[in-house]
Amino acid sequence: MKAAVDAAIVGAGIVGTSIAERLIERVPGWRIVLLEAEGSPGTGESRWAAGGVRSQFGTEANIMLSLISMQVFENFERTYGVDPHFRRHGYLFVTADEKRLALMDDELRMQRALGVDTQRLDPRAMRELCSPLETDDLLGGNYCASDGSIDPATLLHAYLESFRRQGGAMATEARVLSIERSGDVWSLKTPRVEYETPVIVLACGTRARPVAALAGLDLPVHTIERQIFKAERVAGVPEQIPFVVDIDTGWYINAQPTELLLGGTATHRMPMLADAKIVRAYAGVRTLTPDHLAILGPVKSHPGLFLATGFSGHGIMHSPAVGILLAEWITEGEPRTWDARPLSLERFANPTERNESVVF
Repeated sequence: MKAAVDAAIVGAGIVGTSIAERLIERVPGWRIVLLEAEGSPGTGESRWAAGGVRSQFGTEANIMLSLISMQVFENFERTYGVDPHFRRHGYLFVTADEKRLALMDDELRMQRALGVDTQRLDPRAMRELCSPLETDDLLGGNYCASDGSIDPATLLHAYLESFRRQGGAMATEARVLSIERSGDVWSLKTPRVEYETPVIVLACGTRARPVAALAGLDLPVHTIERQIFKAERVAGVPEQIPFVVDIDTGWYINAQPTELLLGGTATHRMPMLADAKIVRAYAGVRTLTPDHLAILGPVKSHPGLFLATGFSGHGIMHSPAVGILLAEWITEGEPRTWDARPLSLERFANPTERNESVVF
């Protein structure tokens, strides 16, 4: 069976559904299909995301993607009719390393230049902000009160419901088997349907590299697993503390209303967690690029093929901005809300952009 569509978006996770929803909103008459390899949407990277939202990054690109997205999150309930549980509890990055502290100075200056109200805290101030935190060996920390977290599942279903309500279609168990081009038209074969379209968007997370290879494209991405532990709340850990990250080790704690999310089981940074009861552990997956920045936009060598991949763990928080930018790119030929062209695939041929430094 063959079907002609105006755009095919491969991947029905949070990034793919955001792009689909924004695109159909811009061009209501378009026939747009979301292709999901699994039996239901959001089963890849989106499924295990911790839901952090922050503007504390070391590159203009990631800061701007966060700021655009946060504006959407602020108005999400009015726009989509559901509460995304966007809580601004703040992010606190801490370090005991002099070189890392110097780098955090640079990051702080960049963030403030772009309008992010990041503050430098000394150990005493960090302890006042988060009383269970062990600060004796710390040299300093960067804190932004407007950072926070959001519920990924709510985002996914809101995007998808809006897309469907506007006439969009989704096919599940629709793994892409081949991609070929004839003239101005792409052909995507799935187990049941062969789609013909002038526009393809690859937003398929961990599958991005093998799917792109079907079109003869070699993407510089790889996947890693990151273990997350869920623990019962511990007496002495206040309900309201920032999302704390030990940037030297990658350990973190995200105190949620009914549980604690832990990035690792080390207790040196918060000794009282030695008594925490772990109730669940799972491995989330991230798709990384060499510079820890996403790959966005059209591929010059493959007209009509667009990429939205390699988010390096930041796809959830950046999904609103990516949806807006890709919809603009596809319909107007360029991103207008913010110039995201430095994030194109072609940057790797002659790397000039600064690598993202605030990663854990």
